[in-house]
Amino acid sequence: MSLHPALRFSDPRAFAERSIRAHGIALSGGATSDLDSRVLQAWRRSGAAGISPDQELPARVLTRDEVADARQRTPLRHIAADVVASVSDTSAAGRHLVVLTDSRGCLLWRSGSPHVLRRADSIAFAEGADWSERGIGTNGISLALETGTLTHATAGEHYVRAHHGWTCTASPVRDARGRILGVLDVSHPVRFSSSETAALVRCGTRLAETLLANEVGGPSPDDLPPPEPGSRPGPDGRADRGDNPVTEIRLLGWRPSVIRADGSTVDLTPRRAELLALLASREAWTARSLSEALYGDRDATATVRGEVRRLRQLTGLSIDSQPYALASHERGCVDFLSVEHPDDLLPHSEIPAIIDLRYGI
Repeated sequence: MSLHPALRFSDPRAFAERSIRAHGIALSGGATSDLDSRVLQAWRRSGAAGISPDQELPARVLTRDEVADARQRTPLRHIAADVVASVSDTSAAGRHLVVLTDSRGCLLWRSGSPHVLRRADSIAFAEGADWSERGIGTNGISLALETGTLTHATAGEHYVRAHHGWTCTASPVRDARGRILGVLDVSHPVRFSSSETAALVRCGTRLAETLLANEVGGPSPDDLPPPEPGSRPGPDGRADRGDNPVTEIRLLGWRPSVIRADGSTVDLTPRRAELLALLASREAWTARSLSEALYGDRDATATVRGEVRRLRQLTGLSIDSQPYALASHERGCVDFLSVEHPDDLLPHSEIPAIIDLRYGI
């Protein structure tokens, strides 16, 4: 049985010791049950890419001019300063480092106290460094890019031994179409591990995605899925698919999706899958209760409204507003509502409301 995720925060020293021991066993060719299978798979990919566990520098580090060019090429350039400043602590007592990468995992912005910045410099955790899996092996940023959701990498979960003194929490930043534009990461020494770091990263990610949506003035016509043959625009801009109804909504397992009668499938991002699971879990939600369940913030109603709108546009699902409610015939297609123990409900999700649904609380 792998290390229990709660141990990461309840006893970070024990988690670090066991994960580092498991790292040594696995890389020596032995078998260990103390690590998530996804981490072990990521290590295999890291090794295949030529990364050494004893490596000190990333495979690629941009020059100052190249960093400036990379910043100009990413849509994050307009919102990066505000996002990083909102999450960072630059005081002398600051314990964590905030970094923002581009879509390839190249670190473009960072902020932290002078002490934390010096410590980060010692492992090349600085602007221009390639922190993708192929650049420096498995880490929080690479796992977020690989899984498309919020991830942790603590101590021995990092492929490179020089990173074993750190714990990292990272989340993809997406545009209105669901494309990953970069990763927001908060890292600090292992002894400062706290479950609050995940909340900090989620808030920073939500701010980034809200600012991005405002930057482009909300979804454009290109954000809508292409209409199906014979369909016509509905009142909210989505395709009217009355002759091709939803037959299955899959939220159990790692590939959440909406499936229609003709076999067509719409894959869901982790965020939209969480929203759909919550909508399906009860008959109706107020905007404030839904924003609290999804983001832990009852005042995030504007963000929820935007997410619901984009979910409608992407899937064509019938979702009423004021209150928010998924149509009863579509709720009947949701897989986890028809099983007694939905233990596999969105296994990537760590938000409390989904965990409660998973374990029937």
